[in-house]
Amino acid sequence: MKLVKGYLGPDFQMEGNLSSSDSIRIDGTYIGMVSSEHSVTVGALGKVKGQIEAPLIQIDGLVEGKLKASRLLEVLKNARIEGDIFTPSGGLKFMIGGEFKGNFFVISTSQN
Repeated sequence: MKLVKGYLGPDFQMEGNLSSSDSIRIDGTYIGMVSSEHSVTVGALGKVKGQIEAPLIQIDGLVEGKLKASRLLEVLKNARIEGDIFTPSGGLKFMIGGEFKGNFFVISTSQN
């Protein structure tokens, strides 16, 4: 398992654009765009209102907005998602208990 390099703890509330070449974990409240070249995790206490983009996205908290996973999106048991999900074919994993309200789109992974 890869260590998380960027961390927003439960007592933090932030707004803006967050970008990293490494992994990010959010257990606080974040409003805005979050992107990573590796992974983004929203923990059970985390709340994100905005857009998340990464190859691997794991959601166990609350997200309102757009999720774009180029490899895999995991919706864990405490997840509450309202918005749009974009993943490649076979790139969505749902655990029992997770909730999703919105639109789901399968994106092409072919490269020309």
